[in-house]
Amino acid sequence: MGTHKPDLLICDLNMPEMDGVAFLSHLAQQQYQGGIIISSAATPAVLRSVGKMCANYQLDLLGTLSKPTTLDNLRTLLTKAEQLKRQAAPRQVLAPHQLSEADILQALEHDWLIPYYQPIVDIQTSQWDSCEALIRMQHPTLGLLTPVHFLPLLTAMGKDAELAMSTLRYTLAHLPALQGRRVAINITPQTLIAQGFVDNVIALLKEYPNMNQLISFEITESDALENADQGLEAASRLGIYGFRLSIDDFGTGYSSLKQLDLLPFESLKIDMSFIQALPVNRTAQAIVEASLLLANRLSLDTIAEGIEEDQQWQLLHQMQCQKAQGYFIGKPMPIQHLVGWHLNWQAQQATTLTPMPI
Repeated sequence: MGTHKPDLLICDLNMPEMDGVAFLSHLAQQQYQGGIIISSAATPAVLRSVGKMCANYQLDLLGTLSKPTTLDNLRTLLTKAEQLKRQAAPRQVLAPHQLSEADILQALEHDWLIPYYQPIVDIQTSQWDSCEALIRMQHPTLGLLTPVHFLPLLTAMGKDAELAMSTLRYTLAHLPALQGRRVAINITPQTLIAQGFVDNVIALLKEYPNMNQLISFEITESDALENADQGLEAASRLGIYGFRLSIDDFGTGYSSLKQLDLLPFESLKIDMSFIQALPVNRTAQAIVEASLLLANRLSLDTIAEGIEEDQQWQLLHQMQCQKAQGYFIGKPMPIQHLVGWHLNWQAQQATTLTPMPI
């Protein structure tokens, strides 16, 4: 592509000399950071597979256009590309060697790992409902780091449960500023069954008697639950003490329906990959509708994550999804910024719903 790399590429999958899949692989090798729109007459199943490949390669896929496409679909994706270009901050690129096991140990010991809070709102009323605690690392020399830079190494070191407890203690200290709103904390299936984790959570009830009404745990689907009996025991104990469990990234990962049947979940979070594809992908629409129907039949709350634009919001409102989360509403932020965000959000609702600046 030469020295100048374009901000946006529209790629057909069926091209002479190099097909679109090979071209996307080449873009990943070149660390292309612009937006990509895929246009193709391939089947929806093929387009979904290519979309997953882009996600695995960390390519910024804005959407897909089935041939023949419509002007409205193209306009939607081009508008999204323009919004992302205006909003984008320079990406922070770290070489893998820049973080070591010593960094992780120091981060846990010296409180470098801090929660940022992303608001969750009621789609039907637009009222602020709750938050999700998303961990960041405040490194003394590298600055603020997102989980992609440290979480794989931390997990490989077996420190997930320690991170979860650190996040929980931080969040408990921040609860007064949230004025009674619930906070969701992410844990892996392996953290759920880690020795001492549930006991440590329950022990905190002595110091924070109402924390079970204000803390919930989102169980990610990135890993399989290795021991179903231990998982059921741990989840049941948390439930007995009044803690709510949510299944995160529903529709992806390991055995979604099996875990949903096994553990006592009270809410279901639909993965952002389906939400972001809603306006242009009929398969994504069907998956979201089916997920909402399933949740309704099981009396589960529903949360859509990854909302980035008004069209997604409106579709989810029509589908009777209950809650929403994403940059369209508010980005993850320090606890002290939530009050200002809330005032801005309320002001927007008094006029018209427009995206929050990133």
